[in-house]
Amino acid sequence: MKSSFVWRAGLALAVIAVAALSGCATITKSSSQTVTIDTRPSGATCTLTRGGKRFAIVNPTPGAISVEKSSDAISVSCSKDGYQEAAGTLESSFQAMTFGNIIFGGLIGVAVDAASGAMHEYQPLITITLTPKEFASEADRDAFFAAMRDEFLIEAKEVTARIEKQCNPQLDCDSQLRAAEVAKEARLADIEKRRLLATVKK
Repeated sequence: MKSSFVWRAGLALAVIAVAALSGCATITKSSSQTVTIDTRPSGATCTLTRGGKRFAIVNPTPGAISVEKSSDAISVSCSKDGYQEAAGTLESSFQAMTFGNIIFGGLIGVAVDAASGAMHEYQPLITITLTPKEFASEADRDAFFAAMRDEFLIEAKEVTARIEKQCNPQLDCDSQLRAAEVAKEARLADIEKRRLLATVKK
């Protein structure tokens, strides 16, 4: 009697494990998602590459495409007549929702999501500002880059606020805030470098 009970219990656990394995990948999100590529001004051609391989073109911007989720970043390179070529990056980040698998799908769910790429998700929208090949005056040049800088500082402030809001004892908030600050300073330096290299009509 006891051995029969153990056998039935083991069978029940096996069935639960199989069910979890077959369904846990859908507990959070699918392994693909839609991302939108936009430029300022619109009407540009953007090429997407991942792992050194080109896999999509958006022409003209804005445009939305479906991409497979991955831990690898996607490089976006855009061009338009009269403007310098510009590039950006779609970063992949760990989905907070995936932690739900620990509750509903167990460790098996996490493993399946990791294998399918569903643990990672790209930012849904990237907007790349194209710099004119030539400015009419230094004042026009400086105004263009000042607007770019101000807009970026607003975005950087929002990122910091989001990190602080989502902070909990399980996350290393200080390291995330430091990383955000380093990224902000690097971006500001890049904007200033581009301003100094911009061509002004003589």
